[in-house]
Amino acid sequence: MPAFLQPYLGRRYIVLSLKGQRADAARLRAAQIGYVLGRAYERMRETPVADHKNLLETALAAARGPHVDLTIELPGGVRIVTDGSARENAEARSLALQLEGQRLNAPAHAPAFKPETKPNPDDLLSARITAFLGHMGGQNRSKKNLLDTENTLVLFLALVGDKPTQACTADDIDTFMAAMRVWPANASKKPAYRGLTPREVVAKAKREGTPGLAPRTREKHLDRLRLFFGTWLKRKKVDFNSCDGFQVTSKAEDEAQTREPFSPTELQTIFSPDKIVYALPHKYWTPILALYTGARVNELGQLHVEDVEEIAGIWGLHIRRKTKNRASRRFVPLHPELIRLGFLDYLVDVKKARFEHVFPGLTWGDNGPGDSIGDWFNRTYLRKTCGITSPTKVFHSFRHSFATAAERAGVPDGRIAQLTGHSTGSTVLRRHYIHTAELPHRLSDISKVTFPEVQLAPRKPGFFEPYLRRQRAVEDRAKRAHGTDGDARG
Repeated sequence: MPAFLQPYLGRRYIVLSLKGQRADAARLRAAQIGYVLGRAYERMRETPVADHKNLLETALAAARGPHVDLTIELPGGVRIVTDGSARENAEARSLALQLEGQRLNAPAHAPAFKPETKPNPDDLLSARITAFLGHMGGQNRSKKNLLDTENTLVLFLALVGDKPTQACTADDIDTFMAAMRVWPANASKKPAYRGLTPREVVAKAKREGTPGLAPRTREKHLDRLRLFFGTWLKRKKVDFNSCDGFQVTSKAEDEAQTREPFSPTELQTIFSPDKIVYALPHKYWTPILALYTGARVNELGQLHVEDVEEIAGIWGLHIRRKTKNRASRRFVPLHPELIRLGFLDYLVDVKKARFEHVFPGLTWGDNGPGDSIGDWFNRTYLRKTCGITSPTKVFHSFRHSFATAAERAGVPDGRIAQLTGHSTGSTVLRRHYIHTAELPHRLSDISKVTFPEVQLAPRKPGFFEPYLRRQRAVEDRAKRAHGTDGDARG
């Protein structure tokens, strides 16, 4: 069925049986049906919606052959001729019901269809994508977010073709998501796919049987498309969001499949005295902090000195900067093991060196300093230094290790969520960032989390002073070079 008619009748195809006819006879009958339907469609372009059922009935009657012996009649005058088979009768009845529903729900004065004209260039996908990306750029989105969104939309355009945005349907989303199921990870960086169009990449990947993108990556592509079409739906440029009803996998399911806690043996290896990096404070402290707090890598990397505070006699971390969501804002008491290992002594040295950030000298990307820590830990330390190569083991695995240890220690799920910043619904956690009366309970909960396989020696005060002095000198030189004054910032 032509695109202009699909939104009114709710389907893309009319299915008719050619049972009993073979070879040239079947091809001739199919050609006759196609011709008559084509004539009917031309009439439908200028006919009110309420009359479409009659025109379609007339067109379907053209398919009648000697084997057709049954007519289905429904209320409202809808009548469809079939070949009498149970399968076609069921499909015809379903189609008739949909047609009648469209008729009953149609406006009293439905606008007549008009002959197809050349689409307005401003309505094309290419134009809408350009406008959408420009809108995003004005929202102070991160560079990475913009690049990822542009990549998704450009791929979608290349795979489904440039067409009016309103003409994009669920079938186009199907086409795109099917391509992502075979799309090679980092295809643009691989010589084997260099110079190929997206459609050629998909064809080559299908021939070679590549595993395609991970479920969560495909879900991110779908989320970006959903935002794109949702934006134009809100602006009344399209009548529906083509992504409605699609979902690759839930975040919880994907996280369970792709991120696993470290085993005791792996933790023993990671924190082995002959492997730990002692020279750089962020490479020493962030894995330890992640293990004993369950915090995310970016939450730790962006800590400011003022985020480490003593409240009602309990030292803890304010997770409050750039957080994943509102539920992520929390105050996490410092585990007794972190205090024993000298984290507060390290903080004193950072303050003496006049740094604003707990871990000065980190590279801050659009998403904060977490990427630089995660890249080093996942690609270099974990894989090369420790020999842990499983793709399910990454820095985020510390978070799973913490939650697993807390659960085994008998900490209720809701209180684990308070410590890790997982959403717990409409609870006190969402309404109150810090409730002083709860802090002793949080400290008690976090103190129950233990890792007997991790045996670390405390770092003495001043241990990281050589690094801090060097970094202070680097930043002071940079400030002088730029002719700026005031307190240095790490």
